[in-house]
Amino acid sequence: MFSQLSQLSQLIERTVSVAATAQRWVAFWGPITETPVLVTLFVALGSVLTLLLLTGIAAGSLAMLIIALTALYLLLTEVFGISIEIS
Repeated sequence: MFSQLSQLSQLIERTVSVAATAQRWVAFWGPITETPVLVTLFVALGSVLTLLLLTGIAAGSLAMLIIALTALYLLLTEVFGISIEIS
């Protein structure tokens, strides 16, 4: 009987410890202070616009890479006469 109560108390202590650790984790990633709804709306909108801007920059960079590689291929094959085969 005493060993079961001891095991139960250890289980409860572990559960409380894990709950406290989880609460600290959540508090670490949460906001420091309460912010008005309008501010959170602008932050979310700014995040989406920044994501769109960075996506556009990445797509533009990919397009420029493809254009540069095509120009290099045409320069090597048409001007210098080098044959490039991919097999």
